[in-house]
Amino acid sequence: MIKADATSTPSKLLDAALVEFAAHGYDAASTRAIAARAGVHQPQINYHFSSKAALWRAAVDHLFAQLAADIAPAVTAAGDDRARFAAAVRAFVHFAAAHPELNRIMVHESTVESDRLRWLVDTHVRAAFAFVTSMWHTLRTDPATPPIDETVLYYLLVGGASLLYVNAAEARLLRPDLDPTDPSLIDAHADALVALLLGLPVPSGPEPAGTDHPIPPPRS
Repeated sequence: MIKADATSTPSKLLDAALVEFAAHGYDAASTRAIAARAGVHQPQINYHFSSKAALWRAAVDHLFAQLAADIAPAVTAAGDDRARFAAAVRAFVHFAAAHPELNRIMVHESTVESDRLRWLVDTHVRAAFAFVTSMWHTLRTDPATPPIDETVLYYLLVGGASLLYVNAAEARLLRPDLDPTDPSLIDAHADALVALLLGLPVPSGPEPAGTDHPIPPPRS
């Protein structure tokens, strides 16, 4: 993995690549657009990363490294097994809100089997799946834990944590008063997801002022 400070050319290329790959998918994202977004010349991509494919892998590595760096200390600082699971869920929600590119890239890649998807699963996703499901296996020994299949639980967590931020434009159209980047909303989202997955009472989250959302009648 390439380590670079935020102002270096490799770092700028990684950040630009994440935006372009998340928005357009691997095939439609162009190295010309990535270089332009990074403010560098296109040949710099091959100089620093050797190819578009290598840049894509480096960008994905970079995001998963950030995810691990956010979740590991949160879990380590927590107390018992339920607290560690809750800490991991909350950290993932906050990461998904700050870095929607990861799950946008996953949506692009996960619909059709490919070499890139196999690399993603073998390099990153399988370990994440094992991390979540091992915690869930431990929690399932407690009768208070909902009897949810581990694979279903994993996708409930991934989708439940990320979809609001992956589909932020849609959410804003549905709720013009809602800001998916509002820290209080993200906190309430994280708390609600923990409660839903662990079968706890769902805490009441902040309600933006002046919100009344009647269901509109169907168009005739």
